[in-house]
Amino acid sequence: MANPPAVLMVELVMSIDRMIQSAQSAQEKQSHLVIPGEWPAQVVLGHVSQVDEQVWMPRIAQMCQALEAGEKPPSFTWWEPDATATYDQFSEMSLSEASALAMSVRTQLLSVVKDLTPEQWAATAEHDTFGHIDVSGLVIQILTHDEEHRASLV
Repeated sequence: MANPPAVLMVELVMSIDRMIQSAQSAQEKQSHLVIPGEWPAQVVLGHVSQVDEQVWMPRIAQMCQALEAGEKPPSFTWWEPDATATYDQFSEMSLSEASALAMSVRTQLLSVVKDLTPEQWAATAEHDTFGHIDVSGLVIQILTHDEEHRASLV
């Protein structure tokens, strides 16, 4: 049985909350350490915010628009914001600011999905990496992406 939209929406909020908690813990425990090649906690949160805003929300909108227009499902490739630009944008931000941004953008994402009809939750796309995916499946990918980045904080 597929995950009900209500469960997925709760998970979206819980996931960003876990990430913020992990970021705060990482900063407290490792604030004196610099690990080459690893982003500091505020950059991880900034990245997740960017991906919510620049990848997930527009793709959900495109999927629903195609469904409503009776068009063929959109096709997506794997894309994320530039890592160097992300680091430059968020490396000097305080963890508190990055946490507030992450929660704010995730709340915007939640606002996008909370009013979707059952038909819109079933809107589909073709993704180079994920294959044939509906909005529910895309939300699972959002949660997976969150956990991959949260793992870097624990």
